[in-house]
Amino acid sequence: MDFNKYILAICCSLSVHFFGQLYEFSKAERFREPLNSAAEESNAVLAPDGKTLYFVRTYEAKNAGGIYDQDIWYSLSTNHSWSSPKPLAPLNNKLHNAVISAHKSQEDSLSRLYLLANYSQHGSRKGISTAEQKSGDSLWTLKRKLEIPYLDVSGKYVGYGMSSDETVLIISCEGADSEGEEDLYFSLKTDGEWSELEHMGATINSPGYEISPFLNATKDTLFFSSNGFKGFGNADVFYSVKKGKWNSWSKPVNLGATINTAYFDAYFSLYGNKAIWSSNRAGSDLDLWTSLALPAPKLMYSVVTKDVSTFQGNDGSISVLILSGVPPYKYLWSNGQNIPNLTNLRKGEYKLTIIDSIGQKIQESININQPEVQEESIIRFPNIQYQFGSWEFITDSSVNCTDSLRAIAKLLEDYPKMTIELISHTDSRGETESNQILSENRAKACYKFLVTQLHVDPRRIVPVGKGESNPALWYDPDQGEYTRLTEEFILLKKDNPPLFEYLNQLNRRTEGKILSLDFDPTTAPNAPQEYMKFQAIPK
Repeated sequence: MDFNKYILAICCSLSVHFFGQLYEFSKAERFREPLNSAAEESNAVLAPDGKTLYFVRTYEAKNAGGIYDQDIWYSLSTNHSWSSPKPLAPLNNKLHNAVISAHKSQEDSLSRLYLLANYSQHGSRKGISTAEQKSGDSLWTLKRKLEIPYLDVSGKYVGYGMSSDETVLIISCEGADSEGEEDLYFSLKTDGEWSELEHMGATINSPGYEISPFLNATKDTLFFSSNGFKGFGNADVFYSVKKGKWNSWSKPVNLGATINTAYFDAYFSLYGNKAIWSSNRAGSDLDLWTSLALPAPKLMYSVVTKDVSTFQGNDGSISVLILSGVPPYKYLWSNGQNIPNLTNLRKGEYKLTIIDSIGQKIQESININQPEVQEESIIRFPNIQYQFGSWEFITDSSVNCTDSLRAIAKLLEDYPKMTIELISHTDSRGETESNQILSENRAKACYKFLVTQLHVDPRRIVPVGKGESNPALWYDPDQGEYTRLTEEFILLKKDNPPLFEYLNQLNRRTEGKILSLDFDPTTAPNAPQEYMKFQAIPK
């Protein structure tokens, strides 16, 4: 394992909210000298004001502990460039030193650094110390070590990442329940006390190592480096999205070829749209690199609608075209469909939600219209089916006639001055006289349900039976045209029993015709009593 990966000093001051946001990155650029040097630079931490960059320098003869020591260095931003780095002398000793995160209190103008806890007599890295600096003061004062219960690191390496609100600590180390060399753990601060370490789960941890954690400002996206997931090389930078609890995370996603190479890439952090990380892609030692994060394309779409061609028709459609976003896309319609295009639609409002792979969401309501109602218009009712040779409704997993009848009641409610013929038909099987009576009984069954169960004014409905005299139209895919479902045509399909039954069922239909649009309940005559009486079918 690379000797230099064990100090994980990552702060978090991301100001742009995103939930698992996927970025493209501009070309990677190596920080110019003297910020990068012949030594090794890693673990960059940017101060909240963006004017001070803290980092670790290794293999530097000027370090307090010599060339194999790791010290804190810093550089100041002046005129859009970085000054010649200097060691942060008061906080460096002959042990390994690093800044974990940097914070600024607006209330008392106090700056705070979280540091590796290498300031005790034995120099244990198993913990975090703090240092503070008053506004206007150039000196840092070492304060105390954080009390983290049972911080027992089994392995050789350990590193930390602190959230920007100083309440969540992510720790990389080898524990008793680790999946691999180093795993990610967490500790939460509640009422001033830190909780015991807990494993962050098998999804985010691998049989390899997970190091250099960086938690975004909204604490729902974690960046880290790993050699245990599929990547470009030795160690790659990944991100994962928090799904609920702190041990529940999405499958890690590689940040891509701009950030990651065939070499060692780690210590990634993101400040606004400025990414900073360490990589040895340009030589044998780690250098600091930077790139601009370019937000993913905004989710945008267009819609083409086709209104219903006839009153109460069902030939409306909606087609959705995604113009930009990050595929794949999820569609959720208010009618339960999850496809981009809808067909066979009736008049109504259709609500659509589109979500792309990075969580961008669009919600829209789309209306399908229909022509104005006119007298003598034929109405296509929702599917009403009957048992063969009977006027009993079919209600099963595929057909619910009572729901269809409720749709008729709703139509009459929406148009209170409308009166309709309720027209039922049969298929051609059976005697013509019997089919005529059967169709009349089917119309009366609908009439009776609407009047007695749904309380529709009986004077607004006239049940009519047409027997087998008016076969339905069906689009024949073999001929590419509509054809009338006559007895002769359906008999040609007898060798295909499912299709044969389906075509006969299409003829056993109920539809409507608008009789008038001027119903007046004060003057309308009573409905005939025989509409409620079924006729016996001749044997």
